[in-house]
Amino acid sequence: MKVEMVLTKDGKTRYILLNNKGELVEPVIKFLKFKDNSGSARETLRAYCHHLKLYFEFLEQKGLLYYDLGIDEMAEFMRWLQNPHASVKVFSISPRAPIRKPNTINTIMTAIEVFYDYLNRHVDYSIKLSDRLKRQMMGSRRGFKDFLYHINKDKLFNKKILKLKVAKSRPKTLPKKDISLLIESCSNLRDEFLLHLLWESGMRIGESLALWLEDFEIDGRRIHIRDRGELSNLAEIKTVHSPRTLDVSADLMNMYLDYITEFHMDEVDTNHVFIKISGKNKYQPLEYGDITSLFKRLSKKTEIQVNPHMFRHTHLDSLRKLGWAPELVQKRAGHANYQTTVQEYYHVTDEEVREAWEKTEVRILLNKAKKGAVKID
Repeated sequence: MKVEMVLTKDGKTRYILLNNKGELVEPVIKFLKFKDNSGSARETLRAYCHHLKLYFEFLEQKGLLYYDLGIDEMAEFMRWLQNPHASVKVFSISPRAPIRKPNTINTIMTAIEVFYDYLNRHVDYSIKLSDRLKRQMMGSRRGFKDFLYHINKDKLFNKKILKLKVAKSRPKTLPKKDISLLIESCSNLRDEFLLHLLWESGMRIGESLALWLEDFEIDGRRIHIRDRGELSNLAEIKTVHSPRTLDVSADLMNMYLDYITEFHMDEVDTNHVFIKISGKNKYQPLEYGDITSLFKRLSKKTEIQVNPHMFRHTHLDSLRKLGWAPELVQKRAGHANYQTTVQEYYHVTDEEVREAWEKTEVRILLNKAKKGAVKID
């Protein structure tokens, strides 16, 4: 099985799945076309294609057809996703860590469920596997009694049967000293400016690659994130809630002006802010692959395991620590849901609990007035 990237008639990048004979996997192609017509983002289509590639590789190893299996085979597929050998016949004698995290496996299983839901609704598909992967339950899907529990307690909701437990974890952030070291390790002003921008604005890497020169409001010290659809460097805005205006510092704007002055020469024929500054594609818009290479170099040079999204996490978590209300952080982040912001960032750390205790400790301790008696301030 192989995922291939293709260009459509209107110049958009899309993905197809080919079997070992080089033939199109027809149900996957139809599904991806449906999701594309429904407005799914390019990255979402790519993820679907890669998830379904894994699924059809599993079916091939088992000698099964996609329309000839049930819940037992789906449970076996979930176990197969954890197998480091990616084989139905090979297993480790000694215990080994799963090759994928529970969260990743749950995402893949959801993609397969969406695929079968499409098949149920569009063809004569008698197994109705997507329905069998759910069970109806009564009460609250949140696992606790919320404010409107008395209204919703008798309502039914669907719960997935095949789902791994995901350990709670905080977003990975960076201390300021590591951010400073990473910026100092950059070999040119473009990379320095990019890291400064990610740190100070908290924007997604795709949003930064989609920035045009006219998006920078110099006098107002603002950056406007605009939705222009899929661009030539494959950068695009993630959701309809992503377009927004970000306030930034005068220092960042001055760095932007220095960068534009140095690299945006008369030869540059693009509105994209971030461009390639060397090689055969010099002055072309910077792409995701260039960002991956940059952060690999920085990780090797500084011995700090880092990716662009960690800058976003660090920025938004810093705003929370500085006392920003969740709704303000939501607006800054471009999150569609308030709950996403709260669940992702509004959790105190052990260090914060310790700091709060140290401030309280003196006032809460019992002071002995005399033997056998105590008093509290």
